[in-house]
Amino acid sequence: MKNFELKIKMEKLEELRKKVDEIDEKLVNLIDERGKLSKEIGVLKQQLGIGVIQPERELQVLEHVKKVANFIPPEHIELIWKEIISACKLVQGRETRVSYLGPEGTFTEIATKKFFPKVGCVFIPVPTKQDVFNKVESDYADFGIVPIENSLEGSVRETLDLLIDYNLKIYGEIEIRIVHNLISLKGAKLSDIKYILSHPQALAQCNQWILNNLPKAELISTSSTARAVEMVYEKNTKEYAAIGTKEAAKIYNLEILVPGIEDNPQNYTRFLVISKKENMPTDHDKTSMVFVTKHVPGALHKVLQIFADANINLLKIESRPRKKDLWEYIFIVEFEGNYKNMPEIIEKIKNQTIFTKILGSYPMFLNKKYKS
Repeated sequence: MKNFELKIKMEKLEELRKKVDEIDEKLVNLIDERGKLSKEIGVLKQQLGIGVIQPERELQVLEHVKKVANFIPPEHIELIWKEIISACKLVQGRETRVSYLGPEGTFTEIATKKFFPKVGCVFIPVPTKQDVFNKVESDYADFGIVPIENSLEGSVRETLDLLIDYNLKIYGEIEIRIVHNLISLKGAKLSDIKYILSHPQALAQCNQWILNNLPKAELISTSSTARAVEMVYEKNTKEYAAIGTKEAAKIYNLEILVPGIEDNPQNYTRFLVISKKENMPTDHDKTSMVFVTKHVPGALHKVLQIFADANINLLKIESRPRKKDLWEYIFIVEFEGNYKNMPEIIEKIKNQTIFTKILGSYPMFLNKKYKS
């Protein structure tokens, strides 16, 4: 009887496997058909001057397929479809080249690989923010990613200056939560640590934890959190630890001794995607622009009144010295909407200023869609 039951089960197994094979063939044919359609879309994008990378459209596709799935969890469907989208994108044209502030294992790399798919992209780490701008301006890279603002530390002034100086557009934005980890050799204990290495900003953001747990440790500043992790690997002694990302720990095969040691969990960094191309308008865009007001009383008020009269929501305003003229200040503003839809408003602002530059209109970041 047992042999008979075993035979029945084996036959059932083979029957199910055949059905799986048939479904796999159908899936491959459908994916292949999707690839052909993607290639046609790529041709139309080129004719319309639209970039291959369209995060808004991709998010719409992912949201749609997650709703369709019944048996497989939505988060797993999303992972599968991201790879399908990336593979189809590759047939639309050449690989997309993305330059970012390196080295590997930094928060900028994490942001870069959340915004751009791994398939179909070549990622180019460079040592400085200016190098990122130079790579895009020289057409060596299609896109670049740089940090622009931290929720605790404020704006990155160098990035603001580069946006003003270079003739590039903001194509998109992404925010990521900053999680600092204490990283060391495998098997190390807190009692072993005598030196802590990291970027000065990371050391400052973990100051209270260090005082509470390793008050006698010597703090050593490095050029980046990733370099700190690399140095711990090079030192090869349990006396050294770094504050860095889990990605950097994986690269150097080190261990996270204590995860999440940042003093403030509301620690986020916003990154900008820059390009020579402008993104397609959406129904939830924001615009970044800079201007210099006339040297007359109430000049700034008059500009701000234009936004108020048009019922345009200002998201941010700050000022910084303009490098060209002594004691002259340039204002940086962000507001809801796409500047292409408000030509009259932009013209009014130009009439009230001595210098105006649109940095770009791009889809406003939505936290829920990029949470890790």
